Amino acid sequence: MPDKRPNILLITTDTQRTDTLHCMGSPFAFSPNIDRLAREGTMFTRAYTASPACMPARCSILSGLHTPLHGCTENGVMRYADMPVFTDALKQLGYHTIMVGKTHFGSIPESFDIRETVKGEKNQIREDDFTELFRRAGWPENSGWPNPVPEKYCLDSFITDRALYHISRAKEGRQPFFLFCSLLSPHSPLDPPGRWSGFYKGGDLPFPHFRSGEWQSLPRELKKLCGIPRGKVSEDWIDRMVEGKGNIADTADEEEIREYKALYYSSAAYCDSLVGRLIDYLNEQNMRESTLIIFTSDHGQQYFDHGFNDKHNYYEETWRVPLLMSLPGILPQGKKSGFASGTDLAPTIVGAAGGKYETANGFDLFTPLAEGKKNPRICAAASIQRSMAVVTKDWKLEYYMDDGETRLFHLKDDSHEDCDVSAEARYAVIRSGLENALLLWRASMVNPADLRKRISDGGPVAKRAAGILRTIEGNECEKRLADKVKEILMAD
Repeated sequence: MPDKRPNILLITTDTQRTDTLHCMGSPFAFSPNIDRLAREGTMFTRAYTASPACMPARCSILSGLHTPLHGCTENGVMRYADMPVFTDALKQLGYHTIMVGKTHFGSIPESFDIRETVKGEKNQIREDDFTELFRRAGWPENSGWPNPVPEKYCLDSFITDRALYHISRAKEGRQPFFLFCSLLSPHSPLDPPGRWSGFYKGGDLPFPHFRSGEWQSLPRELKKLCGIPRGKVSEDWIDRMVEGKGNIADTADEEEIREYKALYYSSAAYCDSLVGRLIDYLNEQNMRESTLIIFTSDHGQQYFDHGFNDKHNYYEETWRVPLLMSLPGILPQGKKSGFASGTDLAPTIVGAAGGKYETANGFDLFTPLAEGKKNPRICAAASIQRSMAVVTKDWKLEYYMDDGETRLFHLKDDSHEDCDVSAEARYAVIRSGLENALLLWRASMVNPADLRKRISDGGPVAKRAAGILRTIEGNECEKRLADKVKEILMAD
């Protein structure tokens, strides 16, 4: 008998802001294919990455754990190698698992049956699974701007080609498949090819939202995270930053900023066309109603909003990400849900496969949607290095551990996050409440898989402790956070 469980296609882009999507309210975005996913599925309007940096975010997607537990607290810090990942669970459930494209989460789990991966970035000379494709085509692997490589011979196009090939092969098998199609754009180098190269002009897009000198008032620890000077900016530093397209708006030319943004949004439009190719193929092969499509990104980036260009921060432009899920006939179509976290992807994917991923810090979002139940989330939290933040419907609080510094934004009245109200007496209860909620979230964070592996037999005390420890759930930290946030909001 054919397996009735859905195939699962996870599509991720790199560094994609929510305002690159028309379906998420951007009046200038060109995203017809992802907009189609929104019409045919469910869009999470308040999805947030588990960590606003590439490698930590991807390790959270893979494991369902927050950064302190999987160990990758910053780019270049490897996750714990013996940690379970969701493809392990998929293999146990009988799925054929495929990885195509960028990993950037450290070692590739053995539970991937097929691996065609990219080593490094688009502007590097590499030897990887895509090198031979470029050699046959006669074009260089590394790219930049202007991009001379025809669209069909660009790396992200090749990744999409290989994803389509593996879908065609998997279609003939008796197992359902999971395919992780991981694109590198619109991450820099900004190199939109062919018809996308001049899709946006600088004047087509709104100028970044910032005040001159705004970056100077950022918390000390945030400046460190974003590579922003903490003292006077030297002429040498300005020269180097401008030459590299800069990361402070005050040191960059307005025209340069506009051109840079145009390349970014053009690259995002190119990515949308690749998503369209995947959707179209599933439709052509009569596989659309048997395949769950999940689209998301690892994080966004400032692109000079608030005066600088980096990730590693909790502004909406960086922390918030697109997340859409579509499985016609099973998931609601045209629905807008609320909060989601990068830690939700692992339990959501395993839940769609008919299993449970109980060690994750996140929630299974698929099953409640399919059953017509409420989204289990009312807020989200994240961390990067020695900082963390929580966001609710109307509030956002950031906490920087080294200095004990807090920032508080009332998103309901201050959607641009211009005014830190943490020092205002009238918001003291909100501030202390969210600080306590965030610290409780961090303190109650646990990886049950690791904990249970280390529980040993012993005397009466050890047995009593083991009985308690075995009952701890992976998402206990998120449930406690939600309970505290409810109390705060009721008192507000």
